[in-house]
Amino acid sequence: PTTAVTTHLLRKDNLVLTCLVIFLCSFFYLFGTWQPHATTTTTSLRSTTINCPTTTTTTDSTKPLDFTTHHSTTVNNPITIKTYPPCPLNLSEYTPCQDQKRSLKYPRDRLIYRERHCPEKHELLKCRIPAPYGYKNPFKWPMSRDLAWYANVPHKDLTVEKAVQNWIRFEGDRFRFPGGGTMFPNGADAYIDDIGKLINLNDGSIRTAIDTGCGVASWGAYLLSRNITAMSFAPRDTHEAQVQFALERGVPALIGVIASKRLPYPSRAFDMAHCSRCLIPWGQYDGVYLIEVDRVLRPGGYWILSGPPINWEKHWRGWERTQEDLNEEQTQIEKVAKSLCWKKLVQK
Repeated sequence: PTTAVTTHLLRKDNLVLTCLVIFLCSFFYLFGTWQPHATTTTTSLRSTTINCPTTTTTTDSTKPLDFTTHHSTTVNNPITIKTYPPCPLNLSEYTPCQDQKRSLKYPRDRLIYRERHCPEKHELLKCRIPAPYGYKNPFKWPMSRDLAWYANVPHKDLTVEKAVQNWIRFEGDRFRFPGGGTMFPNGADAYIDDIGKLINLNDGSIRTAIDTGCGVASWGAYLLSRNITAMSFAPRDTHEAQVQFALERGVPALIGVIASKRLPYPSRAFDMAHCSRCLIPWGQYDGVYLIEVDRVLRPGGYWILSGPPINWEKHWRGWERTQEDLNEEQTQIEKVAKSLCWKKLVQK
């Protein structure tokens, strides 16, 4: 009897629950379909009248299109564009802040006269610098690394003075750059291979370099093929602006010198610095030049010095200097390097 009563109650509850579920579903369905009618009032609506220009259509297909502006502002002081005439042809290589006549007014101590000395306001030229006569578009890279038009840089002095060192050769209407240098007459590529035996140039740790006293920048030109970007600079001297050759070759370069002012580069900007007989007195003036190299080198970077006084024991006769003089110079350089906490890796 107890079991029968329990079963009867369960069946009755199921019927009530089912009816409740059906009712709720129907209610919510009807409630969802019902939408109240929105009432609008005239006071809640505002309209803005926009006066658009009236346009007229025309069937004339020959009427020209009007591309002029129809909206303009009133300018009280209109800007006038100034035009300047071309400068005389003898100024085709004029560099305002590197004028040799002006530089002679400055002291020669520490090569200050070779630094940038810009003209005063009343000395400024009001003309456009012309290209050299017969100027042609430079050769495209990588051909430009080895060739440049003579008309673009019409100077043959280096072909004579540096002929033995293979800096540059004159061939008809163009220059050829064999890649040589004062300390690498066999070519910059072979010279860089020798550096690669002492320093790893292939692991990606060296990506930027600076070349002081670059000449025609062959060292930097051949580093580009090794994924190393070199900034080369040299002063404007008796060989004219040697970096003109570098720029015609497509190599990054500028006219500059380490003297009394900082180099125009931020600190720790380079992985490697290089001097190949760049004639900079590294040990003099309390080592200020090496201090500047230390500033632009990153920690762990490399400084390469080739030429006097390195290995003076073997080469002092060819350099036309005494052993005592060369020994003293190298001792000064190493003393300054030690004071900068540099570590000498190898001398070869």
